[in-house]
Amino acid sequence: MIAARASWVIIGTVLLALVLYAMPLPAAWRWYRPELPMLVLFYWSLALPHRVGVISAACVGFALDLLNGTALGSLAAGMVLSALFILLNYQRIRQFDLIQQSVVMALLVALALVVERWLQNLVGVGSRGLMFLYPVLLSLLCWPLTKTVLRQLRRSYEVS
Repeated sequence: MIAARASWVIIGTVLLALVLYAMPLPAAWRWYRPELPMLVLFYWSLALPHRVGVISAACVGFALDLLNGTALGSLAAGMVLSALFILLNYQRIRQFDLIQQSVVMALLVALALVVERWLQNLVGVGSRGLMFLYPVLLSLLCWPLTKTVLRQLRRSYEVS
């Protein structure tokens, strides 16, 4: 398959992650949802840093802000910082084993969520407490499966 035609795989996986993120859950489970769109974006920016980067992170962040109903750009700013970290260190992160990569991805999700919460508190709509960090642990646990599935997709459709 020609690499230019394989862009639909990247866009499709991000859209699928956004749809899975938007699935309704009971109110008590809201805090226990992994940040799947972030993980998918982080995988693609780690695997293909020349195609997926800061602008893609901003677009996915704006989409998540719209889905969450938060101040537009608050999560996008955190995702841009996290994606920038990946783009600056992708060669080093690729050399880590799966557990170390999971920890790095969880820390990057935490960075994005902390920046989002900080910006929301600056605007005056944020809440107190650390419950917003619960998805970090679930994202840590979901990274190995996310990486494995997306790597198989990338290899089978020859996305480069």
